[in-house]
Amino acid sequence: MAFGFEQIIVLFCVFFLVSIVFMMFGQGGGAVYVPMLLAFGLPLYRCAATSQVLILAATISALLIFQKAGLVDWSLAFIVEPPTNLGAFLGGYLSPYFPAAFSKLAFACIILIGAYFMIRPIQDRQIESADKNEHWFYLKRNFGSESYTLNLLAIIPLMIFAGFVAGMLGVGGGLIKVPALVLLGGVPIKIAVGSSSLMIGITALAGLFGHALAGHFELKLALTLGVAVLAGSQIGARLGVKIDKKRHKKYFGYLLILIAFWMGYMAFK
Repeated sequence: MAFGFEQIIVLFCVFFLVSIVFMMFGQGGGAVYVPMLLAFGLPLYRCAATSQVLILAATISALLIFQKAGLVDWSLAFIVEPPTNLGAFLGGYLSPYFPAAFSKLAFACIILIGAYFMIRPIQDRQIESADKNEHWFYLKRNFGSESYTLNLLAIIPLMIFAGFVAGMLGVGGGLIKVPALVLLGGVPIKIAVGSSSLMIGITALAGLFGHALAGHFELKLALTLGVAVLAGSQIGARLGVKIDKKRHKKYFGYLLILIAFWMGYMAFK
C-alpha cells in the first residue's frame, strides 16, 4: 500500500511524539505503533514488521544516552531476557487458544495493578529482609552508585509471564517487565528503564529477523518513520535521565494507566 505525502507527515509527527513519551521510560512504543499503522490501512504483517524496525531504531538511539549516563545494567538484561524470550515464544505459539478480547483485558488489568504500585510513594513499600543474602536465589548487584538484591525465584517466572503476554498480544514486554523489576526485584527505576531499552532492542531484533526473511517490509515507510523515532528517542531518553526517581516512577505509572485504557478500548472495538 502506498502512503500519500500528507499521511506520511501525520505519521511522522505522531511517531516522533510517541517515541519521546515512551522512551522516557525505556519503552519501544509498539503498543501504539501497530494500532496506528493499522488505522492507516497497512496490513497487519507489515504493521508488525515496521513496528519492529521502529522499536529497534528507538532502542538503539536511546541506548546511547542511557549507557552514557551509566543506567544500563548489561548483566541484569542478560539474566532477564532469556526467560522473557521463552515466554514470548510460548505466548505466540499458544495465542490462537486465547480470545483476543480476553487477552487484551487481562493485559490491561495487569498493568493497572503495576501502575497503582508505581504511583504509591516509595517509602510505603520499602520492606527489607535481613536474611536476603543467606539464600542462593538472591542475587546481589552493585551497579554504579546503586545496589539492589534480585530475587531470582520471583523474577524469572515473572519474566516468562511478561514474555508470554507480550508474545500473545504482539507488544513489547517492557510494560510489565519494568514494574516487576522495580516492585519485586528492587531494581532502581532509572536502571530498570535504562536496561529495558537494551532488552527491548534484543527482542525486537529477534522478531525483525523473522520478518526480514518473510519480506514483510514497507522500506520507504520504515525509513521515514525511523528518522522520526530516532530523533524522538534521543529527546525522550535525555528527559528520562534527568527526571527525579520518585517522579519517574509516578509518571511511568500514569503511562501504564493510559495504556491500560487503550488496551481496554481495543478489546471492545
